[in-house]
Amino acid sequence: MSIKSCLSIIVLFLISANALANESRKAALLSVYQSVKNEKLELIQGLPLTLKSDFTKNRLSAEVYAIKSYDFLRLSSELSKPAQWCQFITLHLNIKACVYRTSPGNSLSFFAGRKFYQPAQDAFELQYQFKREYLDEHYFKLSLTADSGPFATKDYQINLEILKVDHDVLLHMSLAYQTSFSSRLGSSVYLSTLGADKVGFSLRRDESGEINFISGIEAIVERNVMRYFLALSVYMENTDTDKMIKAWYLSTEKYARQLHEVKEAQYIKTKQLEFKQQAQMQQRVDGGKPVFDLAVD
Repeated sequence: MSIKSCLSIIVLFLISANALANESRKAALLSVYQSVKNEKLELIQGLPLTLKSDFTKNRLSAEVYAIKSYDFLRLSSELSKPAQWCQFITLHLNIKACVYRTSPGNSLSFFAGRKFYQPAQDAFELQYQFKREYLDEHYFKLSLTADSGPFATKDYQINLEILKVDHDVLLHMSLAYQTSFSSRLGSSVYLSTLGADKVGFSLRRDESGEINFISGIEAIVERNVMRYFLALSVYMENTDTDKMIKAWYLSTEKYARQLHEVKEAQYIKTKQLEFKQQAQMQQRVDGGKPVFDLAVD
């Protein structure tokens, strides 16, 4: 058999394996959709929304599933473009700016920092590779991957899947990364001080048999994935940035026990400034310049 024939067989095998994997994912998501629809899973505030987290072998992850009445074609089309992610991801309290690049390859830079206004150059840049994994008339999959993060964390993954079911879509968003000793130490200090009263969305039974919201490091990642999910939801329902800022704040206040951090006026002012600096940063990148103006007056 020739090398060309062998390569053709390998390519066909990979295509078939990928097709089977996608069909398997569709079936798994359809099962989740039915469970959420029939309230067989733990729902948040009785909404068609469920969330869970995990912390295994120092890898921290959380995922949210939600049924929405969004237009699948619009959703999959817009979210296939890196630029559109920067329209909403900065709504997250800790994202100071988002910059996209389409050459070489599609990438996104998230600048993560504090809860108050912060110049993006003082924040930590997470450089994500942006890849649309799959799209057909019923299923969409996209991944963002970053090799490293703050405090020696690594292997960041943000995955988004959308399944069209009749007139609904099931959104599945997940967030995961590998923790480090320093990040776990920092989380421990935070959870014993400023974050002592912070909880997540999942319910857990404690040693006394009482059921409470999850706390600890898993609660941190649950709050983060919910913030990203709400940013996406707000984007699908608004187009004006100022309206999105206000809508994101109000949507988080529906889960104030978990997500309340600052007053509305402070959040709005902070995000208006941060979206303005983001636009300036993107303009520099589009003009072939460094993302920050490092010139000294």
